[in-house]
Amino acid sequence: MAVIVAGAAGFGAGWGLKPDASVAALQASTASLEALGKSNQELVDAVNRVAVEDAQRETMLADKLTDTPPQCVPELGGDPMSPQCAWAWCVRDGESNAQRCQEAGLQTLLVERWTKGCADE
Repeated sequence: MAVIVAGAAGFGAGWGLKPDASVAALQASTASLEALGKSNQELVDAVNRVAVEDAQRETMLADKLTDTPPQCVPELGGDPMSPQCAWAWCVRDGESNAQRCQEAGLQTLLVERWTKGCADE
C-alpha cells in the first residue's frame, strides 16, 4: 500500500510541477484579442472618416443648391435664362420693398410658355 501511495504522490508532484500550457495559451489569446481590438478600432476610424467626408460633401452640395435655385442650374436640367429661374429667384429673394415676390408678370409668362401650342378648349 505504501508503494501505491508513494507512486500516487510522485505522480501528483510530477503533474503539479509540469510546465503549465494554459498560461501560454492565455497569453496567446490575449495577444490575439489585442490585435483584433486594434484592427477593429482602425476599421471604426476608417468608417468614421468616410462618413465625415460624405457629410462634408453633402453639406457643400446643399450649400451650392441653396446659393442658386435648381431651376437655374444647367447640371440639374435648369436654364438660367428661363422664366422658371426668374420665378425661383423672385420667390427666394423677393423683389419688392416688402420682400415679397411680385410674380404676376412671371406667372403670365410661365402660363403662356406652358400652354403654347395647346388647343383652346
